[in-house]
Amino acid sequence: MHVTIRSNRYGELTFSRPGSRYIYCDMGVARDHGTLGRQICRGGGVHGSTLGYSGNDEREFCKICRNWLRARARSEDK
Repeated sequence: MHVTIRSNRYGELTFSRPGSRYIYCDMGVARDHGTLGRQICRGGGVHGSTLGYSGNDEREFCKICRNWLRARARSEDK
């Protein structure tokens, strides 16, 4: 499962769930090129308590990814 979100702040981000639970975000960072990206975590980070989704609803998956992106923006604004 995957979704691409376009953001004015971050550009194009691709979120994927290659397995049965964990969600990854390809942020276009050079060191992540050719990988799944970074595992997303609570509070908009990429370290800590990982976020996951084990369902099959594309809309719910997209909602989780968008909420993470909003949390990331909020954490950077602090």
